[in-house]
Parts: sequence; C-alpha cells; structure tokens
Amino acid sequence: MRRPPIALHLPKRLEGVQRYLKNAVDRRRYPERFIQHSSTPRDEILRDGICCVWHYRPLQEDSVYIEGESYTVKRPAYRRPLVLVPPLGVFAWIFDLMIERSLVRYFLAQGFDVYLIDWGNPKDPPHQYLSLENYVLHWFPQAMRVIREHSGQQEVSMMGYCMGGLLALLYLAAEHDDQVKSLVTIASPVDTHKMGVAGKLSAAMGVPTRLIRRFSNFRLDQIDASRFHVPGKWVSVAFKMSSPLSPLTSYLDLLRNLGDTEYLISYMSMNAWFNTMADYPGGTVQELIRKLGLYNRLAKGQIRIGNKMADFADIHCDLLAFAGANDLIVPMESAYKIMDVVSSRDKRFHLVPGGHAGVFTGARAVSTTWAISAEWLAQRSGAE
Repeated sequence: MRRPPIALHLPKRLEGVQRYLKNAVDRRRYPERFIQHSSTPRDEILRDGICCVWHYRPLQEDSVYIEGESYTVKRPAYRRPLVLVPPLGVFAWIFDLMIERSLVRYFLAQGFDVYLIDWGNPKDPPHQYLSLENYVLHWFPQAMRVIREHSGQQEVSMMGYCMGGLLALLYLAAEHDDQVKSLVTIASPVDTHKMGVAGKLSAAMGVPTRLIRRFSNFRLDQIDASRFHVPGKWVSVAFKMSSPLSPLTSYLDLLRNLGDTEYLISYMSMNAWFNTMADYPGGTVQELIRKLGLYNRLAKGQIRIGNKMADFADIHCDLLAFAGANDLIVPMESAYKIMDVVSSRDKRFHLVPGGHAGVFTGARAVSTTWAISAEWLAQRSGAE
C-alpha cells in the first residue's frame, strides 16, 4: 500500500509547529494563562491577620474530570467535615491546583464538606517572629472553633500534608481535641533524624550542641528569631536541591511537549508551586532547628509548645498515614515513626508511588493517596 504524498501531512505538521511556537511565546508573555489554581468557588469564613479559613461550596456539576477520569458528583453525603491543613513554606492553593488535579474538587465530588486552613505568607517583619505557639495554640483552635460553628458539626476529620500533618498532630496533642475523629497525614516527617543527609547531620550536631550548652550556657533561642527567617525564594531553592536533576529533566520534557497546551498548563501550574513559595517565619525555623532538628522531639513523642506539653500518646483518633516510595525529603522511615508515637488503636500506613510532591498531588496520587483516603474517610464520616 502506497503512503499518501508527503504534501498531505504538511498542514498538520505546520499546525503543530505553529502551536509549539505560539505556546513558547505565550508562556513567557502571558504566564497567567497557563497557571491554574484556586478555581473552586469558596467563601472566607475567618480572617485573623495573615491566617484565614476557606469553606468550599458544593459542586454544581453532575460530574467532574480528575486526571482524565469522570467522577459522578455525590451531593453532600457525609456529616463530618474534612479540614485540610497545608504546610508552612507553601501557599495553601496547592490543595486546589489544576482543575483536573484539584484535591479539593476531588473530595467535594466524593461528597465531603471541605474546609481549608490558610496560613498565609509571613513576609512582613512582624511575622518573622511567628512561632509554633502562634500556629498551634492560637490560629489552629480559632480555625476549628469557626469551622464547627459554620458546619454545625462538632466531629471533624483532618488531612495534613508534610508539615501540615505535623501541625495537626501538635494541635491534637496540645489541645486534646477528641472531637477530631480521623486524621490523614501525607509525607509528614515525624522522625527528623531519618530525613536523609540533613537528618544525619542534625543527629550528629546533637552531642556538640549539648556540650556547648552545658559549658557556656549558650542556647540557640538566645539569638534574635528574625535571623532565622527564610524568604520564599530560598525555600524554593532548598526544595529543588532535594532533587537537583529534576528541574533539568522536567524542562527537557517541556521542550518535547511544548505544542501540547494541556501539558503546558500542568507544567506551569506545578512550577508555580515550586517557584513561588511562602516565607518561613524565623521564630518557627528557630524552634524547628532546635526541637526537631537537634533533639528530634517528635520522634520521642513529646514537645513543648508555648506553655503546653504536647504528648503524642494523648492522640487516640483514627489514623491513616502515607509516605512516598521515591520521596527524598521525607523517606518512609521518617514518616512511619508516627505509628510508634500515637495511641490510636485504628492506624494504618501506606507506601505509595511518588516523590514528595507526587505523593500528594501527582498524576498517580488520584488513584493512590486520594482514593485510599476517600474510601477510608467515607467509612468514618457518617452518612447523611
């Protein structure tokens, strides 16, 4: 069989070249056209300084597409609200990223009433002194009080990603909130000394730090907290350095797929996460270095927050924990420690595909982390 003349293929080839060149120009001139986040309708129900709480409205569609698969929207099916807790150092919109890869939209479609705590961006000088006490003992209880008033429900479920999971654990241990019935943690580093090279370095520094403190009475918290403040662009660099070849391979993939507009949207939206990160407040960084980095308090099950002792043995809620099989920031050993320090009788751990971002919102997270969480929460959230 003879092949069609090459002239017949030229229009399609020229169309592809034209689209490739147009996308190459437009992504530089109009990046906002390709960056998707915060598209799900929502209402602000609390604002206190840089911290706020969002409530997401029920979806109006009958079905939604998530990663190319159609999901029938279940009208609010569960009494118990789901509270999403983001980490520090990122913007809370990572929970509502691309329209077809939005964790918020997925759980709304599954019938959950979804709330999101937004820690904001502590970029102004007064925010440099924000500590764990501000987040755990002030904003977190205030957010939970407003969510309960707004939803009319006392019992809630929580889902925290990375340090968001740790903040949820600290809140539960410090405030003894036994009305939080279920907790999902995703890539949350409980044993910080198991966090690769950085963890080993922190562990090695523990002994000399104690000696310095014993013989000189010098303490890390004697240094002005603002000196520990980390600008968002540094947070972004540190995140990328955990896998230094990834930006290069990702960019090469972009060059090969630049003519595919959907691929470009995915690339630009994920890059907005990695390239646009929030500041890390100096007061919190100072605490994390001392309490988590040097002394690994979370792995020991107790940590002092302000004037309260947070004891993980006081946590009894149902627990579902995840780690990414290829996570170079929070390896499985670091995340698995949560199973040893809480007193939950119903606790499960899953190792799923993906790196630190992929385990949370990668293409495969929909059928692994999200699907497992939705089924697990559905069994514990009380049908309407």
